[in-house]
Amino acid sequence: MTEFTIQGTLSITGTTLLTGGSEGSPYLSRILNMRFNNPLAYVFELYKYEAATSTTILIYSLSLAGGDTVTDSLTYILNAGDQLIAYSDIVGTTYYANGIQ
Repeated sequence: MTEFTIQGTLSITGTTLLTGGSEGSPYLSRILNMRFNNPLAYVFELYKYEAATSTTILIYSLSLAGGDTVTDSLTYILNAGDQLIAYSDIVGTTYYANGIQ
């Protein structure tokens, strides 16, 4: 397994942060920590897509003030094909995440 770090800016149409089993591996992937921030007020949503059932589950939705940072230190385990997807209702929401794949 390999540790990884990803960072960037969320799309208002959704950004797939990680797909389980990507990078040619059919095994579990884990996101260990994530941070999200926007200098303006924003609504942030995190979803998990489960490939085995073709189901998308809302994990949480937060209405945040400008400058608020979401720090999520829960471990998300993704099976092959599962996805962790993040949305922001305005442009400019940045993210940073690290995990093991």
